[in-house]
Amino acid sequence: MRSFASMIEFIYNTNYTLRYEKKVLEWLIFLADNEGVSIKNLQYNYVSKKEMLRINKKFLDHNFLTDVITFDYSENDQLSGEVFICQDQVESNAREYGETADNETVRVISHAFFHLCGYNDRTPDQKLTMRLKEDEAIAAFHTFPK
Repeated sequence: MRSFASMIEFIYNTNYTLRYEKKVLEWLIFLADNEGVSIKNLQYNYVSKKEMLRINKKFLDHNFLTDVITFDYSENDQLSGEVFICQDQVESNAREYGETADNETVRVISHAFFHLCGYNDRTPDQKLTMRLKEDEAIAAFHTFPK
């Protein structure tokens, strides 16, 4: 098996860390294979609510908190991007939607990944497609050993 540690990186700027980082790495590689893309450089940054709001204001001109923001630097079928995740917001959303924190975490990781693959969620049809992709990705995640 190839080493993907240098291509996929998790950076923790909060006290949160993924309990199952190796599983997520293998799952992301599986998703890339299914989408027919390769991962050149993918960085998942876990940030505070304050930092997420700052990023939202500075880069997207949004004055509200979100759970995930994706910056896409991909070229052709070579995925490259920076993802910012506010785990506090992810867990708040999980409670609001009656979802487990683990499933909601996997959802936002896959949501960002699918944006890098070219999927959007601006229209109702795009949102439905994105949700179906996320649901399939979550189901696949649960088939991987811990």
